[in-house]
Amino acid sequence: MYCPVCNKSMIILEYDQIEIDYCPSCAGCWLDQGELELMLEASDGMFDLSKFKSAPKGKRRCPRCHKKLKVDFFPGTEVEVDICPNDGGIWLDKGELVSIVKPDSGSPAISRLNNFFGDLLKDTNY
Repeated sequence: MYCPVCNKSMIILEYDQIEIDYCPSCAGCWLDQGELELMLEASDGMFDLSKFKSAPKGKRRCPRCHKKLKVDFFPGTEVEVDICPNDGGIWLDKGELVSIVKPDSGSPAISRLNNFFGDLLKDTNY
């Protein structure tokens, strides 16, 4: 799979049996629909695709289906993310995942996630 930002090959990282497509070139990552919820052990529909209302814009395309990505603010944040209108996957640019998961929330799932990315990606300042 190729990065929607820099068009370089992405690598697959495994976190808690969830495959994350990561671009070592620009430090962005692709999460298929439902993977963020699994990572955060959330099941309350907080990340429901219907909460994203914007139309496709920009030049980025889904690395899976190649449709134009929608750009919208992630629910409850001021972080703009790219969402596939076809399958609900989410592209997160460098640093956006950390901004979304709010490291100081006190959640054990978020602490584990931050430890994983902190250790794995410390050289990229993710």
